[in-house]
Amino acid sequence: MVNTTSDRGGLTMLLRDVALPMALFYVLRSFEVAPLWALLVSAVPPVLRTGYVLVRHRRIDPLSAFVLAVLLVNATVAVFSGDPRLLLVRSAWLTLPLGAVMLASLVVGRRPLLFRAVCALQPARAESLDRLWGVSRAFRERWRSATLWCGAGCLLLGCAVVVMAFTLPVDIVPFLDAVLTTVSVVLGVKLARQRLGINRTVDA
Repeated sequence: MVNTTSDRGGLTMLLRDVALPMALFYVLRSFEVAPLWALLVSAVPPVLRTGYVLVRHRRIDPLSAFVLAVLLVNATVAVFSGDPRLLLVRSAWLTLPLGAVMLASLVVGRRPLLFRAVCALQPARAESLDRLWGVSRAFRERWRSATLWCGAGCLLLGCAVVVMAFTLPVDIVPFLDAVLTTVSVVLGVKLARQRLGINRTVDA
């Protein structure tokens, strides 16, 4: 049941934040809208979603606020420069800092970022997870290992997006970015579950 809910949430996220912007970009390009403006319009759904979350919860969530700020700053810079390639790297503005913070949390934090994120997203499990963290070395090592792989994966994904954005034709990059992001998320979730033993825990 836990995995099913998580899978549905992940699929919804991919459709909303990856597939929808990509489809919107290519629809606009089919009507000969300039790449810069097609990319700007395709970024609207993620911005609206982030803004909705902020308004709905009536508080500034640091991650949501960061995402919204990055998208708005990136769009402003791209408009003033007139370079659509600056918009193609918008996902890297998110994955590169996220990867860096994940890796840094292994060195300077009391808990890895991935562990803290799961506890925040699943408060009902936070107490039991925190108890296991305190008594099981193997449990701690699994979370550190998963955080290491996720952090490294975010950095690699961000670097790949930057290289594609500035070396490939503009019209090809949104599709490749969407495919790469989807594959990375699916593989990342699968590897994290294997390393954390989530499937075994749920089945038990």
